[in-house]
Amino acid sequence: MDKKQLIEGLNQDLGAEISAIVQYLQHSYLTLGLCRGPIIDKLQSIAKEEMEHAEELSERIVAMGGVPTVKPAEIKQADTVEKMIQLDVAAEKKAMDDYAERIKQAEEIGEWGTSYLLQNILLEEQKHWDEFTKLLRK
Repeated sequence: MDKKQLIEGLNQDLGAEISAIVQYLQHSYLTLGLCRGPIIDKLQSIAKEEMEHAEELSERIVAMGGVPTVKPAEIKQADTVEKMIQLDVAAEKKAMDDYAERIKQAEEIGEWGTSYLLQNILLEEQKHWDEFTKLLRK
């Protein structure tokens, strides 16, 4: 692992954040039914937090000498609110796993500030996962 490889990994994370923003916003627009209001509020709030993550990652990538990506990862769609939230749970789980790996990589090369930044993002991703899984409970 070197700085260039870490930047590549951070760009993958950035692409995932970009896709999360788009996916969660689209899911908020497509949410229908009696409980629509609180669900769209939650989805839009989390999308805004993902935007903050994208900004933080972009700033870190530039500080490390890289260029932030503008390409989102795959954006997943569904036809029911429950399926949408299931996709969102899966996206948050992947993000947590990816950030845990990236933290190890950052520490391996002595990028302590990057590790700390990623730890904070990971904590927020855990909160998002918690919120989405609560929405799925009966």
